[in-house]
Amino acid sequence: MAEVFPSEEKTEPFTPEELQQRLLGSIQVDEVEDAHQDTVPLDNLVVEEDHHKQGIRILVRPLTRNRSVSPGSDNIQWLALRAEVADPSQPMSRVLAVTQTSKDINFSIRIPQGDDENRPPIWCELYYNPVSDSLILFNKSDVPIVLARISQSGPVAGVNSDQELVPGNTKDLSPGTWRISVYTVPVLDFRILEKRPAMRLVPRDGANSSMISSSDVVNSFGKRSFLSDASDNEPDSPVAEKKVRKDDGDGKDGVIIFMGPEDKQLMFPLPNAAKTKEVAIPNGHALLEIQQDETAAIPGGCELDEYQLTKREQIATTGASSVFTAEHSNVSEGVITVKVLKTRNSIASDARPQETHRNVIRQADIWLREYQSQEDLRHESIVRLYGGDARYLSLYMEHVDGKDLAARGVWRDGATDLFVGSRHDAVRILRDIAGALHYVHQKRKIHNDIKPANILYSRDRGAVLCDFGLSTRTTDPATSGGTPYYVPPEFIGQKLRGPASDVWALGVTMLYVLRKIPFPDARGRQGHPKQLYWMIADLNRKTPPVPHNHGHTGSRATSAVHQMQQWLSEVNEAKARLNQRDRVEYLVRQMLTPNPNQRITMEKVMSELLKENIAPGK
Repeated sequence: MAEVFPSEEKTEPFTPEELQQRLLGSIQVDEVEDAHQDTVPLDNLVVEEDHHKQGIRILVRPLTRNRSVSPGSDNIQWLALRAEVADPSQPMSRVLAVTQTSKDINFSIRIPQGDDENRPPIWCELYYNPVSDSLILFNKSDVPIVLARISQSGPVAGVNSDQELVPGNTKDLSPGTWRISVYTVPVLDFRILEKRPAMRLVPRDGANSSMISSSDVVNSFGKRSFLSDASDNEPDSPVAEKKVRKDDGDGKDGVIIFMGPEDKQLMFPLPNAAKTKEVAIPNGHALLEIQQDETAAIPGGCELDEYQLTKREQIATTGASSVFTAEHSNVSEGVITVKVLKTRNSIASDARPQETHRNVIRQADIWLREYQSQEDLRHESIVRLYGGDARYLSLYMEHVDGKDLAARGVWRDGATDLFVGSRHDAVRILRDIAGALHYVHQKRKIHNDIKPANILYSRDRGAVLCDFGLSTRTTDPATSGGTPYYVPPEFIGQKLRGPASDVWALGVTMLYVLRKIPFPDARGRQGHPKQLYWMIADLNRKTPPVPHNHGHTGSRATSAVHQMQQWLSEVNEAKARLNQRDRVEYLVRQMLTPNPNQRITMEKVMSELLKENIAPGK
């Protein structure tokens, strides 16, 4: 297994305000037909197996005449469903069915105020949780809403009374039927369905492969296949076992058999049964749970959403993401790189529910931004994106056989934190990344997180830019996301960021690559003799808060602005040591010009490199 290089990066995500601004542009309003007179409870409607195979996750029934839902795309359809006990006068019920495709991180509901209704408009976001069947409801309305679980069955039936959710708050909603009311007026019912579980295809290991067991698995109809609190040895136990049958003379080799309490058998054939065993992953995160050389079979409502992913070697892991190589059944290029955004903070196990919910929302938004920002980019020095899956917050990218410039023991000295490459490497990195950024800026996009950790490099391939999770358009408001050591001086007070900020960030990165400064991010490390760290979002607050020292000693009166100014003075000192007679170092000086209007552009850098024919070694 490849060595895993821990990251020390301190990337800051989008702020909650920025998340809301980005979601505003995605809302579409569609008028829906009358269905408010239907009285059949959503729990009583039969969801057929074909509906589950389509990936349907939510059934929606508006209870008012004026209704709208979003987004207006193919993932919403009217369905006519029969009740478990049909009423002759109403044999079928019409509901809106919402499918989660591989591109959907959430589902938005907007209910405008009716002309004859004494209530305000409602706006709620339902975020899909990649690690469970639950959804996270985010109240974006201007007024409180009341949530009530109206399911009469299920694991939490009868334990949820009416709960008020004030604007800006979130709540985790388990599968079942829920009602939204405002001022005691019911406005919407919706039923959350369990998602289809992924399957783990595990290589057989001989004698121990005949039995596969799990706990607390709930199938798509809400019925438990087996329970975790019963004994496998009790003859009357309701525990159901999943067995891969071997040669036992019954002619059922190569199948999964679900054994129920009444000894009823449901058999499912295994693909390639001689080499693998198949295990359901009903909850948790399939792509984070599979081990090396195991395969996850991902279900989908359409052919593109259904695939198999075989994990190979772990590349890196942090609290925010896991990166590994894999083989994807729909990608013919062979080995790819998979990046999975994590939504559970393993360090802060005591995090409050609201913090956990917001982490899911934040990571989902980062996934969407990275996917949308990178899907149309085609440049030899930018990692190619093959696709992604919102259901797992995963991105499937070209595999670059090279480590990032921050990798300790590869491009960074573990003792001094200095870059260990040569001038040849420095020139190649500047040429490749300047070309990539020039291309990005021509697309009217900003990367917003240029730093050594986001540049992959090998002497065979050259430098390749990655991680577009904080990318924005040039027309978007300036973001407070990123990594503080690479934020330009014009952000203080003016809050300016644009293509020129990417130029500045590359200039700071090149100071490290030219060995003028140690790895900047190491300054935030606990125990560093010159520890320095601040939050980007604090730079423009009216009253600077107590600095984030991560437990380090030092004056708590030091503001974020003061700390950044201290850092900028160190950057200026390193800049002064650059040799102006050296063409490459001269260009880096121009990239670190304080005034963004006078700062060199990536187009100019490329022009100068080509004009002087500066190649590695010159």
